Amino acid sequence: MKTIGLWGFVMLVIGVGACGGNNDTTGKTTGAVTFWGDAEPIFTSKCVKCHQAGGIGPFRLDNYADAKAYASLEKVRVNQGTMPPYFMVHDGSCQTFQDDPTLSDDQKATITAWVDGGTPEGTPPSTLPTLPAQPTLPDASDVSTPTFMPTPQGGELAEFDEYRCFVLDVPHTGDTFVTGYDVSPGDAAIVHHVLGFVVDPQAIGDGGMTNAQIMTNLQAQSPNRIGWPCFGNAGDGVNIDGLPIAWAPGQGIVEYPTGMGVPVKATEKLVVQIHYNLADPTTLGQTDSTTIHLQFADSVQRELRFLLPDPFLGTIGNPTPDSLPPGQADTKYTWTVSGSDIGIKGVPSVDLMAVMPHMHQRGLRQTMNVGTVGNMSCASHLENWSFHWQEFYDYKTPIALTPDTQIQVTCEYDTSSDTQPVLPGWGTRNEMCLNVLMVALPAQ
Repeated sequence: MKTIGLWGFVMLVIGVGACGGNNDTTGKTTGAVTFWGDAEPIFTSKCVKCHQAGGIGPFRLDNYADAKAYASLEKVRVNQGTMPPYFMVHDGSCQTFQDDPTLSDDQKATITAWVDGGTPEGTPPSTLPTLPAQPTLPDASDVSTPTFMPTPQGGELAEFDEYRCFVLDVPHTGDTFVTGYDVSPGDAAIVHHVLGFVVDPQAIGDGGMTNAQIMTNLQAQSPNRIGWPCFGNAGDGVNIDGLPIAWAPGQGIVEYPTGMGVPVKATEKLVVQIHYNLADPTTLGQTDSTTIHLQFADSVQRELRFLLPDPFLGTIGNPTPDSLPPGQADTKYTWTVSGSDIGIKGVPSVDLMAVMPHMHQRGLRQTMNVGTVGNMSCASHLENWSFHWQEFYDYKTPIALTPDTQIQVTCEYDTSSDTQPVLPGWGTRNEMCLNVLMVALPAQ
């Protein structure tokens, strides 16, 4: 599976570039270090996929003038480890992952030496390097949500937020499989996340009603507005068949592992849930129409499922929900569930193909351990959490999960600016402790 990061606007504001690429270029730290002789090959191999004209990076690195202008920033970011942005620990201490774009120590030293040496240009080559191709989603079909003006729903669990669902036709005829997606928010300033659910209108949901009847009743609760409120999945009582789309800022294009996909029947609909974040008062009154780009295949070797366990959020229904203590520079929340608890049933095992950690604005890091009671091992460890750069991390070797597997997630937060306990919730100013799990069912 391939993921390419985006949201260049936020990166421009916070000064983080978006680099990608996996070819290793050995750094040079001796002799005269120049742009064309030493720094440019590293930029081309690791950064220029995004940092070129029309790319998602907020500035270019494919020419000397621009690279020199941003040289000091590049030096800081590469040595901080935030450029290229890749926050999953990948040193072998906790699994290994694909598509690692990070720089080697030699490469960091070369860029540092070039900047410290006064950013000399060196001799340009007679033929300029070929720029890496920008990412695309081949043969994608588009579907868009209607133009909608969200409004804050209020309450301590979503004070500045609105969750809204829209039912859309699947842009494909016949039974099919979703094998990849990309999301283009109409207004990136307010779109917090996008989920896409596969729903059979004639399937029976809660209360003995069909999904179509339930969705009609939900929409009738706000007849003058498009869609319906849906804090829970596709709406209270709606029975879903699949979740092929799980997008958050920074994710970019997602292509599933080769030969894998999420099934969609010809009779099913796509229900899109969008979380609108309106904490910034200047965003009130803005509208959004988000476009989803979908890639399809007529057949696959294995079906995929997305599991979204978050027992911290699940305590909302308790008389006293769990909370995070205020005034702490680093406070932890840990939950443990079994594979059966999160829906791994009816099969001997599934393969965990990728993970996407998710918290909100206080997040610091997240660790997931899997195994049996008394024998757990690290399955993922993310450091330097950034809400603005979320993505799936693909395992080089998938992890088998059974119904009896214990899954333990620890999220760490900085609540030093809070004076009251921090509640779990759907609002951006609440918190979550979620790890989205992409699992492959056994081959049929």
